[in-house]
Amino acid sequence: MTFWMTWVGDLLIFLIFAAVGRASHGLLTEDPVLWGVARAAAPFVLAWWVVAGAFRLYRSDPALPLAQTAWRIGLAWLGAWALGLLLRSLLLGRPAPIAFALITLAGNGILLIAWRLLLQVWIRRQVASGAMR
Repeated sequence: MTFWMTWVGDLLIFLIFAAVGRASHGLLTEDPVLWGVARAAAPFVLAWWVVAGAFRLYRSDPALPLAQTAWRIGLAWLGAWALGLLLRSLLLGRPAPIAFALITLAGNGILLIAWRLLLQVWIRRQVASGAMR
């Protein structure tokens, strides 16, 4: 259960970040909206799934300290961010602007770490209450 919850939650984080980014540039008025958001998020989602899988971040370990969880997510995101920028550049045929790269690094990183820490706390409570075995 936690694999799918984590996987879908990660996807939602990327879609939310892409939607906010597109909205900030007035691009949510383009049709179809979801396609534009998905297209913007896709290189980073794919990169994240590859790197998160390599870091084994889809296995829940409720005993892992929160600081260690944050550190692992941050390191994995750094690798996925670089790979995502590369994929995006290849898809668009041009490099990403520095401001875009830095905002994506910080914004998505903060959202991923926050989401995963909240999930870790929730999993701990579920395990402690006996609801998750």
